[in-house]
Amino acid sequence: MRAIYKRQQGFVLVVSLILLVIVTILVVNTMRATTMNEKMAGNYMDRNRAYQAAEQALRQGEAVLQNNADACLAGCTTANVTDTGAAVTVMPNSWSDTNAKVAAINNGQATSAKFLVNQLSNSFLPTDKLGCKPYSIMGRGQGIDTRSVVVLQSVAYVCPIS
Repeated sequence: MRAIYKRQQGFVLVVSLILLVIVTILVVNTMRATTMNEKMAGNYMDRNRAYQAAEQALRQGEAVLQNNADACLAGCTTANVTDTGAAVTVMPNSWSDTNAKVAAINNGQATSAKFLVNQLSNSFLPTDKLGCKPYSIMGRGQGIDTRSVVVLQSVAYVCPIS
């Protein structure tokens, strides 16, 4: 019997160590993939929070414009309606905190939102909206992570009731 043990000379140990290394590599890769999926899901959820906050701010900006429609028919400025700026000749293509108003958020909402209303020049009016005033409304939402930001923009027309 001693001859059988002498011929093996630790072969089982080498094979078991190789299998242990393979299993360890598989477990480490699985943990990395799980961690990456968890981070991606969290980022998606935070981006969705920022999108919802931007949508909420956009709706509040539209409500401010609608509530001040009579004043805005003559052209809103910062002096006669808060939260709006002077007429701009180009469509805003980036967010500016100048004259932006913090949007009201729901209780327990961990995100923040702002909106900005700018009067556009009459060159933005389509032919069926003559006599109206065009406005750009931008809503900016931020997720819990400050790097998660969404900006939405819409164009609204304030028209006289005829």
